[in-house]
Amino acid sequence: MRRFLIAGTLLGGVLLFVLNWFAAAVLPPRYKQFMNAGAVVEAVRSNTTSNDIYAAPQGLFVAVSLRPVQSSDSPNIGARIIRQCLIEFFVAFGLSLLLLATAVRSTFFAAGFLGLAGLIAGVETHFSNWNWSGFPTSYVLAGSGYLFATWFVVGLALGTIRRKFVPQANLKGHRAI
Repeated sequence: MRRFLIAGTLLGGVLLFVLNWFAAAVLPPRYKQFMNAGAVVEAVRSNTTSNDIYAAPQGLFVAVSLRPVQSSDSPNIGARIIRQCLIEFFVAFGLSLLLLATAVRSTFFAAGFLGLAGLIAGVETHFSNWNWSGFPTSYVLAGSGYLFATWFVVGLALGTIRRKFVPQANLKGHRAI
């Protein structure tokens, strides 16, 4: 089981990192552009002091990430990549533990199980923003669908290597699916 946890964490972490990169770099942006971006940026910068979430009683809700104007002052990309990798390995470790807690032996059942967990986590994470803060329905659908898809793909990989690293004998008393 230890070998599966190590292999699952490494394989799953790398796979999640690649899938997240693909979603950020290749897929079309999920956010619409402002009609007059310069005016909006100027107004936001002059009315905020830090990265945070701001709201106005008139119905405006804005997540602000202030970045330096000059590229030489931009944040260290290396540190961001390292943080992203670490969180992906942490998630992959958790997904590997979830899979170990079940008697699922089939690669496709493993993918379905983790995909369903991702869908449920996505709905829980994104629904309240839609419900209480007025986020668009596409936000809930995209966020939940993304977690379903990525965790399903990682489930395929983990299900495949689990069969190799965790012998059937370690599942005594469980009905294998």
